[in-house]
Amino acid sequence: MSIKTKRLLLRDFTLADARRLTELIAQPEIISMLEKPPWPYGLADAQLWLRALPERKRRNEAHAFAIDLSDIGLIGGVSLQKKDSDVFSLGYWLGRRFWGNGYASEAARGIMNWAMDELELKQANAGYFADNPASGKLLSKLGFVATGKSCPINNPLRKQPIACLEMKWSGY
Repeated sequence: MSIKTKRLLLRDFTLADARRLTELIAQPEIISMLEKPPWPYGLADAQLWLRALPERKRRNEAHAFAIDLSDIGLIGGVSLQKKDSDVFSLGYWLGRRFWGNGYASEAARGIMNWAMDELELKQANAGYFADNPASGKLLSKLGFVATGKSCPINNPLRKQPIACLEMKWSGY
């Protein structure tokens, strides 16, 4: 399964992505912006996550796509996954050197459009850390609206819990 956007290919992750995934994600500036990641993040963590994806997809619990940039390959990931309810939650990350080019917005819009068509998605959730307003801006551009709620998230690289600001989406 793949999704083509203007500049990106969103494709299923494979076990062959484990080494590159580890290189990209195992950076403090990436891990510190993720919800409940292992730290330190190693090849075994990537392999464990990748091995679980097909079954989670089969059960319609998670749809994760590698973000590929032509001539470079894997630069990040974007997903919709069910956490504590039947509502999908949007998540995304990019390797540090790929920030600031609009790739996250493009990938997030791509998966949301796909989900509306393929999963008949009518609503979704997302959250972003209070100290990452760029992520909140990206979500707003996609039509997510702040709920006014936040919850503390414990991240292994942060000295104290960080507020995660919740957003909801109900279609374009």
